[in-house]
Amino acid sequence: MTQQNALGEVISLSNGEMITLSDTTTYEIFPEDLSDVSNLTDKASENLFDNISRSTNSLRAYGYDSQEPETDWKKYLLNSSWEKYGVTPAIYVGRYVKVHKNLSIEPGTYAVPADYTSDKAPQNAMGWDGTTGIIGFTPTNKSDYISDGVTRIFIINCDMSGRVYNKNIPANPSNFEWAYKMESKVDIWD
Repeated sequence: MTQQNALGEVISLSNGEMITLSDTTTYEIFPEDLSDVSNLTDKASENLFDNISRSTNSLRAYGYDSQEPETDWKKYLLNSSWEKYGVTPAIYVGRYVKVHKNLSIEPGTYAVPADYTSDKAPQNAMGWDGTTGIIGFTPTNKSDYISDGVTRIFIINCDMSGRVYNKNIPANPSNFEWAYKMESKVDIWD
């Protein structure tokens, strides 16, 4: 059930919780538009999902360490292009979330993510790389021993009638497989 108050639109959820939308604009998302953005993160040149690579030079981490909401909950019109994720076209309350995972590295190295567009890559094992529509993640070194892997998901909280979904798109971060390899840093000034 939806009602208005001084703070904005209030939605009563089927689980008894309430959400207040301070921004009542309905946003429309077209996943096909996201894929037009170029992806600047280098990917491993060899297939890290190949059985030979898996045993020699690729590393894995599973699940996630933290989630960071990018916005408050907002209304989104999801069209038929979202049906591939099991979503019926309608207006939903959702938000984008950055998902983080600490990846182990060694001093003098950096993490290079696997190419999740490979035919051998596991399905439903990663979010989107930044604001692109491409499955993958971006690593950023935090220390000599840790690289922060970051990917992005969209969470559908509920529909406008208050029916709770809690659906993670493109995949559930609990099932993420962070595949990467370590590369040595090169001093280009030599």
